[in-house]
Amino acid sequence: MNNIIYKEELIVEDQWQLLSEVKAKEPNQIEAKAIVPTGSLWFSGHFPGEPILPGIALIYTALEAIVREAGKRGEEIRMEALKRVRFTNPVRPGENLSLLINRESGDAENIFTFKVACKDNVVCSGVIVARIVKKAKKEDIDA
Repeated sequence: MNNIIYKEELIVEDQWQLLSEVKAKEPNQIEAKAIVPTGSLWFSGHFPGEPILPGIALIYTALEAIVREAGKRGEEIRMEALKRVRFTNPVRPGENLSLLINRESGDAENIFTFKVACKDNVVCSGVIVARIVKKAKKEDIDA
């Protein structure tokens, strides 16, 4: 399942997007699924003859799951830092990923600890430090 962007009444496929499902498991936990299509743009030049999903694609997918779930609550995410990111196994074209993200709220920042797994093996883990910003309501913007 590919995500679709609606723009000026045209439907455009976002070929960078890997997420297929995002849901809140508990108030501070997100579960997500991602599909890594064989023709994904992420594999362009990485590496010819031996394609491996770049690490930034795994981080981007975790961040996108956080952003989507925050959007459901009327929040906007501002990533401030990445910490303790580890890549432990390669991800190949055609593989499916599962993501588990836990949120710890602090006074000024939120900590999102994430794990990305492929076939029950963790392929990437780390921490995303982010600031949550409430989205302005349309009527507030128009005033």
